Amino acid sequence: MAFPWGIWFEPTQPVWRIVELARLAEAEGATVCLVADEGTTRDVYVTMTAILMETENLTVGPGITNPFSRHPVATAAAIATLHEAFPNRVWHGLGVGGSRVLEPMALDPKKPFTALREAVDANMRLLAGETVGSARLDWFKGEVPLALAGRGPRSQAFAAERADWVVLTAKPLADLPEEARRIRASGKAKIAWSAYLAFSEEQQQQVLAHFSYMAVDAPPDIRAAAGLDDERVEKVRTAMLAGDYETAVELLPLALVDAYAVAGSPDQCAEKIRSLRGCFDLFMLPINKDATAKEHILASAPVLRAAALEET
Repeated sequence: MAFPWGIWFEPTQPVWRIVELARLAEAEGATVCLVADEGTTRDVYVTMTAILMETENLTVGPGITNPFSRHPVATAAAIATLHEAFPNRVWHGLGVGGSRVLEPMALDPKKPFTALREAVDANMRLLAGETVGSARLDWFKGEVPLALAGRGPRSQAFAAERADWVVLTAKPLADLPEEARRIRASGKAKIAWSAYLAFSEEQQQQVLAHFSYMAVDAPPDIRAAAGLDDERVEKVRTAMLAGDYETAVELLPLALVDAYAVAGSPDQCAEKIRSLRGCFDLFMLPINKDATAKEHILASAPVLRAAALEET
C-alpha cells in the first residue's frame, strides 16, 4: 500500500527561501505542505500564500494554528480567503498551540481543550455558511478539509470524530500501531504522521534540539516515559525560549532520537517507515534546520519513495 508524503516547515527562513524549498519538495514528489504558526516567526498565512502562488499542485495548510494567538473568526476568514484564491488546494489546521507561540504573547490558557473544541465548532460553522454570534462569512462557498493536532487521547479522539485528518507528532514509533488503532476506532479521520528522519550522528543531534518542544509541551506521561522530570523540563524550557538549543540538547537524552525519530541508514529508515505504513495515510517530513534543508529534502525523498514501494 503506497502512501503520499508532504513537507512541514517551521518558517524560520525568509519566505522566498521556503518557497524554493516547497517547489523542490513538490518536484521530488511531495503533495502536501504545512506551515507552522509560531507567532514570532514568518507569518503563516503570508507564507502559505507565497507557496500556493509559486507551486503547481501542493495542498497547503497551517500546521498548526490555535484559538489563542489568533481569534477563531479571523482564522476562518483567512482560510476561506485562501480557498477562494486557490480552490481545492487549502487545508485548515487547528490545535491548542505550544510554548513557542503562546509564551512570547504572555498567553496561558486554562482550558485549552475546551477552547479548541469551541474553535473547531465555530470554524466549521462559519466555513459552512452559518452565523456564529454576529459573525458570518456570507461571501464564502466551499469545503475545506480540517486537520487537528493533539497529543493526548482526548484530543485525538475528538480529532478522529470531527476532522478529516489527525496529525500525529512526538509519538514513539513503538506506540504508533496502538495510536492508529485507537484513532481509527474513534472516527473516520485519516492519519498524518510526522517524524524526523536522521541518517547520521550529526542529524541525530539536530533532531534532538527540536525535541526540546516536545519535552516542554508533551503530556506528563510522555515526558515521564522519556525520563524527563519537572526540573529538567523547566531548564529545557528556559533554554529553548532563549534560543539556546545547545544547552537544551545537553539536557535531553539521546535515547529520545531512537524512540521518537526514524534514525539509521537510508535503507534502514525506509524499512522502518515501510513496517509502519499501515498506521498512517500521509507522512509529513518536518524541516527546521535552515542550512541543510535542501540537502535533507533531497536525501529524504528517495527514502520515502522506497518506503512506499510494495514488497515483492
